[in-house]
Amino acid sequence: MLSKRFQQQKQISGQGFRYRGLDPSRLENLTDAVFAFSITLLVIASEVPKTFLELQASMYSFIGFIFCIMLLLGLWNNHSNFFMHYGMRDTFTKMLNFPFLFLLLFYIYPLKYLFSYVGTGIYVKIKLLLGDNSEALRMAVAEIQQSNMNEAQWQDLTIRFGLGLFFLYLLLCIMHVNALKKREALDLNALEIYETRTFIQAYALLCMVPALSMLTVLVLGGGYSDVAGFVYPLKGATHMSYFINQSYNHPILSSTHHIINLPTPRP
Repeated sequence: MLSKRFQQQKQISGQGFRYRGLDPSRLENLTDAVFAFSITLLVIASEVPKTFLELQASMYSFIGFIFCIMLLLGLWNNHSNFFMHYGMRDTFTKMLNFPFLFLLLFYIYPLKYLFSYVGTGIYVKIKLLLGDNSEALRMAVAEIQQSNMNEAQWQDLTIRFGLGLFFLYLLLCIMHVNALKKREALDLNALEIYETRTFIQAYALLCMVPALSMLTVLVLGGGYSDVAGFVYPLKGATHMSYFINQSYNHPILSSTHHIINLPTPRP
């Protein structure tokens, strides 16, 4: 009985969305390999320390590295959930997946550069507040000062970062739009159609966050890149508040979370 219940839970999500992609295809294996290679690039992009002092100084960038990994794993999870939910391998999905992988690889170096700079700066400020004045700290500060970016360069970096994230979320949004169009072929029930529309609206909102950040530096200039950066926490807050609101207003989940065979509404 327990094994049967476990098998049933494995075939559906916690919200009752039936998994159609439990058997991964070559497309998903390729995507996993690209994500793994992207994480590898984050590691090998850093020079191996030659002395213990350099090793200590390199530790100041670990916050930026954590941010990079979290963002990449978040994108991987979003991509994985799409294929788990729908199991789509049609030509249009492949056409969307290929630019997704290209953007992911192209996105790595701006991502690494930006978060290394910001993460090191945050950690240095924390250590200074704690009274640290070590030689490793001074070396980390010197590395930050070597960047010495002007306003135009900050504007360019902010736009590069924003464009990458915008198009990655846009492609995920279009993938779900394509799945919704094929709802009859996929045999989506009422709950799954509702969840798919929820995903589309959520990704549309996520696209607005980097768009707002880029608009900030385009209108106000690169001197306001820090303000543009503070827009990105809205990504998590917007996503969380949206799904909380949807769960309270969900016409099905308000009564049960495990409805499987709901009738598909006729268009």
